[in-house]
Amino acid sequence: MSIVLSQATIEDTRGLMEFMDKVWKKDHILSKDKELFLYEFQEENYLNIIIAKDEKESIVGIFGFIKYNSSSLPDIAGSLWKVDPNIKEPLLGLRLREYFVKNIPHRFFAAPGAGLQTKPIYKVLKMNWHRMKQYYIVNDTLSSFKVIQNPQIKKIEYLFNNNITIKKMQDINEIETFVFDTNIVPTKDIHYMKKRYLNHPIYSYDIYYLKKISTIVNIFVCRLVQVNDTKVYRIVDFFGDLEYLGSIASFCYKYIKDNSIEYIDFINHGLNEESLIQSGFSLLDFESNKTIVPNFFEPFLSQNVPVYCVSDKTEKEFRQFKADGDQDRPNQLQVMP
Repeated sequence: MSIVLSQATIEDTRGLMEFMDKVWKKDHILSKDKELFLYEFQEENYLNIIIAKDEKESIVGIFGFIKYNSSSLPDIAGSLWKVDPNIKEPLLGLRLREYFVKNIPHRFFAAPGAGLQTKPIYKVLKMNWHRMKQYYIVNDTLSSFKVIQNPQIKKIEYLFNNNITIKKMQDINEIETFVFDTNIVPTKDIHYMKKRYLNHPIYSYDIYYLKKISTIVNIFVCRLVQVNDTKVYRIVDFFGDLEYLGSIASFCYKYIKDNSIEYIDFINHGLNEESLIQSGFSLLDFESNKTIVPNFFEPFLSQNVPVYCVSDKTEKEFRQFKADGDQDRPNQLQVMP
């Protein structure tokens, strides 16, 4: 069988959506909602997907990717890696990834959401494999919970500092002075923030920034989830210094109490565990089912599910968060914003 690999173009959209519906996930929103599909992957006339076609011009394999910044050598996340199991083409999945590596210029590759079944493949590729950690803060003013189960409850003292202010961003210009540290990988930029959060066609994100006097030292991004007639809040991205985690935890604690939200959680890799615990977060123990802090809401799954991430080997500081790659995306056609 003759298999040809290339980067997809707009003309491949219909074939890709049909492939995803048939081979990847039946009735997934990305196989049904063309607007969302193009929003995620279109870059001018190209799609950020490597495709494999057979001699009939049918798509038989895909390797999607997402750029973390708009530079000429961006950091990149993987997405939608799938080969039609009926195609008897040895190592086609690895060929797709190799084509991406050779033909899509990038500085660093990292992505959360890798399935355990792919761990041996990434080991062969000599990439790093990590299990991300999930932290949470509970609203201790509630008498019962509908989502979280048997949580560790901490009372957090609100930290007030005249030099520290935390505000919700109303305009992207408010954070344009923030310096995205290129020694932290993956490195993101304002262009990424606009597309990933500010202009998302379905989800609504809250972007906060922390100022010390007049300098922005932290940005963190949250999303509200409504489920089981209750609400939970999620920190899905984070930028900046860990020194101010206490102020951020205090702010979040007050916010969930003021808005009758069950809890806030924070899935990440690369942040200092001791700093997060001292700031007021509790660490979820994946080895025990005593406490349940769900991760999946579309559909809702009332169990602990760890998230794994992979990365190129690097000497730089590596961080990953819930919204990196394609993890914090809509999965169903009818979703709450």
